[in-house]
Amino acid sequence: MDPVWKFVVLLAVCGSVTGDSVIPVGHLQPLGGHRPPDVPIDELHTIPHPREFWDKYVKHEKAVILRGAAKNSPSFTLWTDKYLKDKYGKLEVRLEGKREKHSWLPIGVKGIGRDTIEHFLDTYHDSDAYIVSQLPTDMYHEVLVQPCLTCGSFRNSLVEIDLWMSSNGGSSILHKDAFNAINCLYNGTKHWKLIERKYEPLLHKVSVFWSKQCKNNLQLVWPTEDLWCSPLAWEPSREIGGYSEVNVHKVDLLKHPNMAKVRWSNFTIHAGDCLYLPKSYWHQVESVGDVNLAVALLFARLEEFDDSDCDTQKVEYTPLSDFQVMWDWPGFGNMTMGHLDLEMGARDQLYEMAEDSEEGLTQDFIFQLLKLELPEYDDEFLLGKAERGFAALDVNSKGSLDSDDIKALDWDTLRAFMLEYENQEPSNTELFEYSYTMPHEIMKVMLKLAKKNGQLTRSDFIHAYMTQLGGTEKFGTEIFDRLVEGQDRDMIKAQDLTVEILQHAVENWLIRIKPAMTPEMDEEYQEKMKEFERWIGLINVAVDAQTHTEL
Repeated sequence: MDPVWKFVVLLAVCGSVTGDSVIPVGHLQPLGGHRPPDVPIDELHTIPHPREFWDKYVKHEKAVILRGAAKNSPSFTLWTDKYLKDKYGKLEVRLEGKREKHSWLPIGVKGIGRDTIEHFLDTYHDSDAYIVSQLPTDMYHEVLVQPCLTCGSFRNSLVEIDLWMSSNGGSSILHKDAFNAINCLYNGTKHWKLIERKYEPLLHKVSVFWSKQCKNNLQLVWPTEDLWCSPLAWEPSREIGGYSEVNVHKVDLLKHPNMAKVRWSNFTIHAGDCLYLPKSYWHQVESVGDVNLAVALLFARLEEFDDSDCDTQKVEYTPLSDFQVMWDWPGFGNMTMGHLDLEMGARDQLYEMAEDSEEGLTQDFIFQLLKLELPEYDDEFLLGKAERGFAALDVNSKGSLDSDDIKALDWDTLRAFMLEYENQEPSNTELFEYSYTMPHEIMKVMLKLAKKNGQLTRSDFIHAYMTQLGGTEKFGTEIFDRLVEGQDRDMIKAQDLTVEILQHAVENWLIRIKPAMTPEMDEEYQEKMKEFERWIGLINVAVDAQTHTEL
């Protein structure tokens, strides 16, 4: 190693001394400031054969840059804003917001976190919204799969295809993904920082139900300065993705001293390049440029490679439309982002269950397993999942499935089972807004407006719901309609409000959190309802006395 770099690394270990304190090198600097990047990443200008790709990279979880590997796809040249708008404009996409700029998800023409491609392209240069979505299947034929995935076990390993699009740059948190991926950049530039999985114990991973930094278990907000009081911080231990609590823009090495021990890689991906990113490889990405457009091919966490067809199968760039994808999406309706691999995550596990049980795989077996895996949910909810899930598997109404039955299941059957067995990610659904805002926060807004004005009007509530809670007019209207149900009016007097009326108004929000409430959360929720009853009493006193003191 060059003597200068040796000195830098020595400083990284020893730090600097100021008075009586030792300030580690890289403290409060961007991620990687503690030492130079010294983990090399291979760069290839030709695509490796699938056998070589497995032997050198996938098997050993070793990242590799594939320079120019996206340039053969028609999408690389065709997918201009105008082309996408004209040909695919009516298809839908999932949105997220640049976290450093606001605390709510963006609202598209299809609701919170959902837009059409057409509307997104009309607005994204002037908004904080960006696309992170499943790629609609109508667009598959213009994406070519790299030859390294076209034979052997790779051929049927595609789990999900994702589309990323943003403007004016952006920055990710430090995180890892569940699956192997080939990320191909069609427009813009991305600066990648990678950290090998072996360093995970040093990365301050968040893996709790709700962050302890949140003041309230029932509080649900999107990231502001405190990123970790957010749904992104929730990652039960059964999950295989994950996030770090470290602020990548200003790493606090006094709070997170283990970060100083981490070796890392640093490189840039340009338009036309692809990156193979192994499963669970930690990464942080800075996007640069007026437009960033990328497609990610997510493929299974393979443990072995069967190359028996590689001598007969054509190993060449192949349209994505020629492949089966485990979880695809037509560009409308509920998405299927984030589900498990149908083979390793579903079939293999079901096979083991059937082998391990003398009775074979039964509905009760699935119910008992769900109780172990999802202890935060009540039995009634889990029993319903078990009934529907087993019904999807038991296509011949046998009541019990053996290992041969499991081996014979097709992907459509496995999909139907997994959609019942796994929890549906709310942001995948068209009814996401019911899960986006906590019901007690909606009730609180109602009560404060009623206290202030002596009444609650439709226009005042809907405006507050949209501006204070980040909701949409459509769902705000639904809440108020239920509040005055059966009455054709746009106002309710403060003294007519009760906890029962408020709960009825937000019933569709309540039913989505009730099954997952722990006893502690339920107790806290009941305390909030008692508090709201006291508020209503104060409101009535205030209205009667025509006073307007603070709640």
